Amino acid sequence: MSLMKHDPNQDLLRRPFRFYFKEHRRAFAMGVTALLFTNIFDVLTPLGLKAGIDAITARSETQLWHAVLLFVGLMIGVTCFRYYWRIYFGRFHHSVANDLRDRLFTKLTRFGPSFYQKNPTGQLMSLIINDINSFRMAIGPGTLILLDSVFLIAMILPVMISISWDWTWKTLLLLPLVPFFIRHMEAMIHQRYRVQQDKLSELSARSAEIISGIRVIKGFAQERIQQKMFNDDSRAYEMACNRMSKVDSAFQPVMEIAISVGSVTLLWFCTDPVTRGAITLGTFVAYQEYIKRMIWPLSAIGMGVSMFEQGRASFDRIREVLSFETDIPDHGTIELSCFESIEFRSVTFRYPGAPSDAVHDLSLTIRAGETIGIVGPVGSGKTTLLQLLGRLQTIQIGGLFINQTPIADIRRSSLAGLMSFVPQDAFLFSDTVAANLAFGLSTKPEDEVIERAAAMVNIDHEIAALPEKFSAYLGERGVNLSGGQKQRMTIARALIRRSPIVILDDSLSAVDGKTEKMIVGEFRKAKVENPAQTVLIVSHRLATLKHADRIVVMNGGHVEAIGSHDELLMQSQTYQRLHELQHTSAQMAAGLLADFTAGPILAEIL
Repeated sequence: MSLMKHDPNQDLLRRPFRFYFKEHRRAFAMGVTALLFTNIFDVLTPLGLKAGIDAITARSETQLWHAVLLFVGLMIGVTCFRYYWRIYFGRFHHSVANDLRDRLFTKLTRFGPSFYQKNPTGQLMSLIINDINSFRMAIGPGTLILLDSVFLIAMILPVMISISWDWTWKTLLLLPLVPFFIRHMEAMIHQRYRVQQDKLSELSARSAEIISGIRVIKGFAQERIQQKMFNDDSRAYEMACNRMSKVDSAFQPVMEIAISVGSVTLLWFCTDPVTRGAITLGTFVAYQEYIKRMIWPLSAIGMGVSMFEQGRASFDRIREVLSFETDIPDHGTIELSCFESIEFRSVTFRYPGAPSDAVHDLSLTIRAGETIGIVGPVGSGKTTLLQLLGRLQTIQIGGLFINQTPIADIRRSSLAGLMSFVPQDAFLFSDTVAANLAFGLSTKPEDEVIERAAAMVNIDHEIAALPEKFSAYLGERGVNLSGGQKQRMTIARALIRRSPIVILDDSLSAVDGKTEKMIVGEFRKAKVENPAQTVLIVSHRLATLKHADRIVVMNGGHVEAIGSHDELLMQSQTYQRLHELQHTSAQMAAGLLADFTAGPILAEIL
């Protein structure tokens, strides 16, 4: 009988506070110890004050000096230990936040496209920033405040009772009601803070969407409508915050009232022993100081409980992501050192909720060194085929093999090392031109390598025209570049890696025909230098695929035909139709240009 392996992640999901107290127990224990000694010295301070007042009343200079030295020593102890608990508790809760942030980010990198289609970027950013910070405040300052309250109450009450039991029960008469009040407020705080964080996530998602799409918004003159939608979300968040504040704000006043009643009771009922000389003035002052010091722990209980519940509500949201199972798990163990072949065997895949298969009974073999063109009408399954190859989607029926090995058995990092994928949507980072071009490399390449890749996609002259050339910073998502420039940058990024497989998913759609022809020519030259390199090109332009070793025609999710350009013109109706449409469009464009340059419009302009 074998024992099941313990999963620490389950401990985190079930008991996050306990998990991190254990994981970072040294810093936590040192912080708690320093806090305990801080409170011991702090609780003894009023007794030093009592000794001083009694010495003044007795007019004893020796006793006064002893009292002063005692008081100063106690204050030094408070100061030193307070410094250390701040240091250790700071290390503790920032380490917790860092660990949780890393776990959440790592989890996000393992999800497939379907997860991000359902979860807006702004909401995920709110989790990483706001919810993790809320949990950090709960496990750090929140726990600290609660422990501080417990320590102080546990130390102050015995001292007050030792001074006078009669005074204690009279001045703290309302104290037993406090736990019932706290219990009642916990559930309300948890529920309302969860709603508040949900509204903040919606506001973050709206903000990210508006900022990312600002060009489209301005192009369609939709500023006022988008502003109203943003204001509505902002108002909803404001109302959620106000509802939360109504509950949270009640804690401290209620606690202070309970203690203030005790101070009034002390002045009203307990001054007689002092006037009669049964109790010294110093004792009375010290007792009054202890009553004042009970205000903080009782108020802090409410504050700590509030932070604790806010942290729990935030972790509920984090837990949903951490416990979410990715649809493309990485259980592979095989490392591939080279590339030999790709084989699709009767592969069928359907997107969740879709009425029909995206690819159906697809079989295709690709060998190392081939240049494969993939063409077909919109929705024919071209991009889905590439996503299955890159393990961005999981095969449902059939099999996909690389070097005769099932793709699920290959480690994802090894698979990624074989491929350079250039998607339809060209994405650039807010970094320098050089950093974007070298993004796929673990180390920075030589300048000549970067410049050579830029020249291969005909963007080197445009980069040279920038004030800082390759050191120029790009805006978010490359907003300061045109669509064609961004596409060429991402193709250059793939070329620099020199990986065995290069995949271009309609990555030349935004470049002109001359530049496209030049880039395809550069790929052909690269194949001469590296004959084993495999290139997969998805394109709607048949001229781009004309010189491919084989062209795969897809239609309705399956392979309609495979062959050369000339063969497909004879065999494939879909290919013939696409060729005719593009040939007719080119003739019409040429005719319009000729009419414009030779006709009365040009004469009128001249």
